[in-house]
Amino acid sequence: MKSIFTPEQEKLADIILENNHLSPLNELYSKEIKELAVIWSYYSGKIEGNTYSFVETETLLKDDITSPKRYEDAKMLKNLYNTFIAEVQYIKNGNKEIIDKRFLLEVHSTLISDLVDNRERGIIRRRPVRIMGTDYTPPQSEFEIEDKLNEIIDTQKDISNPLEKAIYLHCNLAKLQPFIDGNKRTARLVESVALMNEDIIPIFSTNNVDINNYRTGVLHFYETGDYTVYANYFLENKINYLQKFTEKNLLENIKERKQ
Repeated sequence: MKSIFTPEQEKLADIILENNHLSPLNELYSKEIKELAVIWSYYSGKIEGNTYSFVETETLLKDDITSPKRYEDAKMLKNLYNTFIAEVQYIKNGNKEIIDKRFLLEVHSTLISDLVDNRERGIIRRRPVRIMGTDYTPPQSEFEIEDKLNEIIDTQKDISNPLEKAIYLHCNLAKLQPFIDGNKRTARLVESVALMNEDIIPIFSTNNVDINNYRTGVLHFYETGDYTVYANYFLENKINYLQKFTEKNLLENIKERKQ
């Protein structure tokens, strides 16, 4: 498969991988993992329009104190948190998660628990869906969805760069919309697992600008199949995160790197 990165993005990806030792997943303590899970859950929920503030999210997930808001919002955050924590613990125990169809169906089932009818949890959708804010229409046939999902799973197996693999899985799963609901949540969790499998802390943010940039990148991919906008957001997020752990300017010599 041809690289989904532009030459400039390949340079950024190399810098990220070369400097991942600054803050690898395996060095996080239990408390830090829980804090990461709270931030990641807030980030993923906010993208879906969850109404909990960050403080309310933290209070819910750390102290189990629910704000006077919709039950669905609290349940969404708890599902995100519990699923993320389970994956981090599994991987930190020395395992690698195999990203296959079984895994995707299981993850979807846990993320969407009590939010859709049990008959539609962890199964390929049999009804059409629409995506707000775009003219793009996902495949409607169950057989077409199955074929495309198998293609995505097979293709990602041959992608060696973990950053590229994560972006490929995220964008294509989100675009396919294989489930009746919870598709982007599932795609973000799978993206995170692809990174954590390689000891890389996943993408997260509490910044509304980042949330908007995420949405812009995803919609751009829906409509064009072009990874560039989302990849720019993803790589910039990782560079900014790693930059917090060193006084060296990680981008200082980027222009000198070979194409």
